[in-house]
Amino acid sequence: MDSSVTASTPHAAAYGDNAFRLQALTDSRLLRHMSPAEIEALVPRVEILSVRRGARLVQRHDPGGAVYIVISGLLLVNQYARSGREVGYRRLQPSSYFGEIAAIDRLPRSANVTALTESIVGRLPEPLVAELMAGAPNFTRAVLEDLAAMVRALSSRVFELNAVSAPCRVQMELVRLATEAGIEENQAVLAKAPTHAEIAVLAGAQREAVTRELNRLEARRLIAKQGRTLTILNVDGLVEEIERLGGDEPEL
Repeated sequence: MDSSVTASTPHAAAYGDNAFRLQALTDSRLLRHMSPAEIEALVPRVEILSVRRGARLVQRHDPGGAVYIVISGLLLVNQYARSGREVGYRRLQPSSYFGEIAAIDRLPRSANVTALTESIVGRLPEPLVAELMAGAPNFTRAVLEDLAAMVRALSSRVFELNAVSAPCRVQMELVRLATEAGIEENQAVLAKAPTHAEIAVLAGAQREAVTRELNRLEARRLIAKQGRTLTILNVDGLVEEIERLGGDEPEL
């Protein structure tokens, strides 16, 4: 674990009381099928970690079977080729979690997880995760449902990388981000939008291609940029662009 990750800073301590832990666990997708009593029993067994921006919380090939719950902030699951090229898999928002794959197969970590912003996470130690896997069906049910969803999402990504143009992949990534942020009246506001380089990593494209496509979409009034805020002005119009360029219609 990166030295920029700690459970003893004042920031982490301020969020370490039982009421905060209980709310964080209750909000987590990982525990969504568990009863309030089951969740409350986990409160004293969860470690709260403060993560600085840029810190690597999990490194590919490292051992370990702990599972982490994102309480606040934003993290990126990624991997680097020998050439140094970064490949991004997904961004982790509050209430999401990671680490379950190594917890299941007990093999080394399959990817890196790095903090894009100052973050707070909850750590479920490996023995606790093993105990829940074996004795808490509602915990295991959530993990299985999310693994199935991940397989579907990664299958779509493989198709996109092999059969869809870079501009189209950028558009599809924008629709995903809009869906995560919440679509209202055919618009979505990304208050802390990823940089062009971060979108390039997620879409499997060059940064220059991302910049060109975002400028084109802005000229067509499908998006608007102001600082780090990116507004999708016409989600339906963006979906039509994807269909026009030959991509599958995204699920909204």
